Amino acid sequence: MVVDPGTDTMEARLIVAAQSGDAAAFEQLVRRYSRRVFRLAYSFLHNSDDAADVVQEVFLRAFRNLARFDVQRSFYPWLHRITRNLCLNRRELKANREATLPTEDLLPAAGRDPLALTLEREEIETLRRALCSLPEMHREILMLKHFQECSYAEMAEILDIPIGTVMSRLYNARRKLRDLLTETEVERR
Repeated sequence: MVVDPGTDTMEARLIVAAQSGDAAAFEQLVRRYSRRVFRLAYSFLHNSDDAADVVQEVFLRAFRNLARFDVQRSFYPWLHRITRNLCLNRRELKANREATLPTEDLLPAAGRDPLALTLEREEIETLRRALCSLPEMHREILMLKHFQECSYAEMAEILDIPIGTVMSRLYNARRKLRDLLTETEVERR
């Protein structure tokens, strides 16, 4: 097995083992990526049950098509494309709902000061509204960077755009988000 130096060698080993029929190796890949795939699906579908259904379908499709996967490439961008396509198909079948973030992952731990919790929930809601009002391409790149924790190279591969475009789009998305949050803050005063 020849592996690109930028490729995660543990990931590559798991993929090769899974391609050879090792179910435990594929299970490790599922454990490694299921949370990220869920968050991505949730960001598109805005419903936990729908997102969970998509996660199952993503890994089923990945398993069925694993033999064709090029181990020289990163696994997550491939999963991202599968997830995105399934979500867009599912979204076409359903009425568009207001976008939300998976707030259960953004809320602070129990036992915190109730006033602090309330203020943090308000900040999360303000952030959610601001993200929802961004154009999809800006919302998507912010989600990839800050919620999916993708590298620039992964984002370029996922979006099929050059890294320079990723950087400029991310810069513009952050600027627009900052402007929206500043407007919201001014309106509160």
